[in-house]
Amino acid sequence: MAKKKSFWYAITHQDKLDRKGYLQLARKASLFVGAGFGVSLVVFIIIALIGGIGKVISIIISANLYIYLLAFVSVLGGYLLRFVKWNYYIKVTGLKVPIKKNLAVYLSLYSMNITPGKIGRVIAAYTLNRITKIRFVNIVPIVTMDIFTDFLGFAILALLAAIYFHRYITYIVIIDVVLLLPFAFILNDWLYNIIKNIFKKSRFIKTFTPYGEEYFHSQNKLNTSKVYLVSLIVTIPAALLNSLTLYFSLLAIGVIPYPAGTVFVYSSSLMFGMISAVPGNIGVEDGALVALTSSVFHLSTTISSAATIMSRFASLWFGIIIGAIFFFYTLRYWDPRIKEKKGKKAKLRRV
Repeated sequence: MAKKKSFWYAITHQDKLDRKGYLQLARKASLFVGAGFGVSLVVFIIIALIGGIGKVISIIISANLYIYLLAFVSVLGGYLLRFVKWNYYIKVTGLKVPIKKNLAVYLSLYSMNITPGKIGRVIAAYTLNRITKIRFVNIVPIVTMDIFTDFLGFAILALLAAIYFHRYITYIVIIDVVLLLPFAFILNDWLYNIIKNIFKKSRFIKTFTPYGEEYFHSQNKLNTSKVYLVSLIVTIPAALLNSLTLYFSLLAIGVIPYPAGTVFVYSSSLMFGMISAVPGNIGVEDGALVALTSSVFHLSTTISSAATIMSRFASLWFGIIIGAIFFFYTLRYWDPRIKEKKGKKAKLRRV
C-alpha cells in the first residue's frame, strides 16, 4: 500500500508527487471544507432561530433574486480583480503559465478558503509546479503573498471605514497589528535568518534550510514597493466589492442601506472574525454581522439575521463552490493521458 503523503513529505519529496499523492493532499484539505460546511449550516440555523426561524426563512424566500444576484456578481468581480494581482506575481517571479490555465488554477484557490489560515491554498502551487516544472518551493511565495495582500486590502478598508464612522478604531488597529505578525516570518528572511543562526545545530533547521533559502530567494522578488503598490491598487477595490454583498443582500429584502455603512459593518465583522482564527471566520463573523447590521441600520434581529445568512452565503460559500468547480477542472493537468495526446498531436504536426 502506498504511503500517504503529508504536506511536509510532499514539499521535501516533490519530485515523487504524482496524481495520487496530490489527490491525497486535496482530500486532507477537503475534510476542513466538509466540517466547515456542517458548522456553518449549524450557525445559520442558530442565527435563524434567534431571529425567528419562520420569519427569517420567509424574508429570504421573498427576497428580490435579481438584486441578490448582484451580490454574487460583486464577489466574482472581486475575484477577477484579484486575478490581475495573481497574474502580476506570476510574471514578476518569471513563471510562464498560459492565461487560461493560470485563471483556472487561481479560481481553484477559493475551494480552500475554509482551511486554517487558508493554508489549503498551497495545493495550487503543486498544480503550477506540474504545469511549469518549476520547483514547488519557488512557487509557494506567490500563494503566501496573495493571501497576505488579500488580508492587507481588507485591513486597510476596515481601518478607513472605522475612521470614517469613528467606531472601533482602536480594536481594528490592534487586530491589524496582531494579524500582521505571523506574516513577518513568511514574507521576509530577517526573522528566518535569526532563527536559523540560533538553532543552526537543530536537525529541523538543517533539513529545512535548503528549502528556506530557495523560498526566500523567490519571496524577495515580490518584496518590492512596486509589487505592494500594485497589490493595494487591486485588493482595496476588490475588498470593497466583497463588502457590497451585505449591501445587495439588504437591498434584496427591501432595506435601503447607505453603502458606506455596509462597508463598515462588513469589513469590521470580517476583522473580528479573522482575529478568532476560526477557519472561514465561521460563527464569529456571522455573529458580528447580525449585531452590527442591527445596530448600525437600526433593524430588527429578524431582518439582520436574514441579511447575514444571505451575505455570508454570497461571500464565503459562493467562492468555495466556484473554487471546487475549478479545482476539479484543474485535475486534467495531472492526467498523464492528456500529455500523451498532446505529444502525439505534436508528432503528427511535424509529419
